[in-house]
Amino acid sequence: MQLTETTPKKMTRRKMREVIGDKPIHRAEMRHMVDLYNQIQHFRMAGTNQVGAAERSGEPAGEFSEHIMKTLHGAEEEIARFLDEMVSKTAAGSWAKSIVGVGPVIAASLLAHIDIRQAPTVGHIWRFAGLDPSQRWLGAVKGRALVSEVADSNDLAASIAVLAEQIGCKPETLRRLATTDIHGKPIKLTEETLSKAAAKRPWNAALKVVCWKLGESFVKTYNNPQGFYGHIYVARKAREEGMNEAGKFADQAASILKSKRLGKTTEAYKAYSQGKLPPAHIHSRAKRYAVKLFLAHYHWVAYESEYGTPPPKPYVIEHLGHADLMGPPNWKK
Repeated sequence: MQLTETTPKKMTRRKMREVIGDKPIHRAEMRHMVDLYNQIQHFRMAGTNQVGAAERSGEPAGEFSEHIMKTLHGAEEEIARFLDEMVSKTAAGSWAKSIVGVGPVIAASLLAHIDIRQAPTVGHIWRFAGLDPSQRWLGAVKGRALVSEVADSNDLAASIAVLAEQIGCKPETLRRLATTDIHGKPIKLTEETLSKAAAKRPWNAALKVVCWKLGESFVKTYNNPQGFYGHIYVARKAREEGMNEAGKFADQAASILKSKRLGKTTEAYKAYSQGKLPPAHIHSRAKRYAVKLFLAHYHWVAYESEYGTPPPKPYVIEHLGHADLMGPPNWKK
């Protein structure tokens, strides 16, 4: 049985470039290809695990199963090459790929989910990625309860600002969600539409996953001499550990201990009860810091490429007198 004869031939880089040509980058197409890549990878990994389990139990999965796994793997590689070509056509994508730990799929994911025209500051990206701790995802029950408690039924429009502050989102965002349907058409503002708007997840779930993958990648590359954000992670972790030992996070530890149900025999409970954050929490904080710095640099590159000028200085530098402003590595406009 010559299964290999039925396997589609891979498109060469040259042919792929001919197909792509000078076509503009469409974020919707990029999202579709990234989603397709992730779906195929998920099915391929699950199938590979099943084949391996069958072989270990003495039941060979057969030649056809192996053929399918190879076909899926080939599709993954081809999509990755396509994304690589598309990403290379943009300054922000090319810059992202130049960073140790960032491949074409993650770079494409950033391009797919971040519209620099909607992000005048990096804070907009942090919030969209779920990296703003002030944001709250209420869900349907809590969202309805909050609206019932806070909103003035006689003047719902005036209640939006108060609700937005409670949720941790911008009033204009909450107003848009409450006054437009899923197709973007205007709808009447009611307690029902306001409740649904308050219940929505305030960040992009897919982008948040991408940021988690970025963090994991930076941790894995901390030993690489060129691993810029891996080094940032290590330095930040050391600083966080020092602050933790000095009791700087005692208030946070007390708040977490009060708000979460933790087993009293767990290491986390022991640390929080001593006014300190557990090692896993410190690790997450340092990793998140490295990711947020990367996103700040990504915003810098994308903004400067779009508008021809560096982005506005962060609030802490422009208004609070902080002097440090670390520019993106591998970037000279």
